[in-house]
Amino acid sequence: MEILGLALAIPAVLAANVLYVLVVRFALARVTALRRWLLWPSYLVVVLALIDVFLVVTLGAVAARMPIGPAFWVSHSVVFFFAAPALANVLIMTRKGIWFRCWYATVAVCCVFGVFLLFFQVVVGDALYGPDGIGGPFSP
Repeated sequence: MEILGLALAIPAVLAANVLYVLVVRFALARVTALRRWLLWPSYLVVVLALIDVFLVVTLGAVAARMPIGPAFWVSHSVVFFFAAPALANVLIMTRKGIWFRCWYATVAVCCVFGVFLLFFQVVVGDALYGPDGIGGPFSP
């Protein structure tokens, strides 16, 4: 069942990233009043994503959750949903460099990052709650 979910989720992640990068590049980046409100939270989410990945890679999902508690899953879910759009905001809304001019490169980077986050979410969820929601160390 998990493979079917991934087979459906990967095209959805790719389409969502392409659409969001196009909206940011051709609509939101032109509105200077929104730039400050979108850019700083995006930096925060990207930093949280890096911290999340670093903790899980170095300690493992179970050991990373132990000192943080249930807030780990909440922060991990926020990172999963918002990290790829936040990366697009950071790359495009600075309006400098190659990422703004070559928006298709930003699409590629955000799509790869989004698919990575999808598989990362599956690995962390399986480690914490088991592959079927039963049998993991924190399953209900």
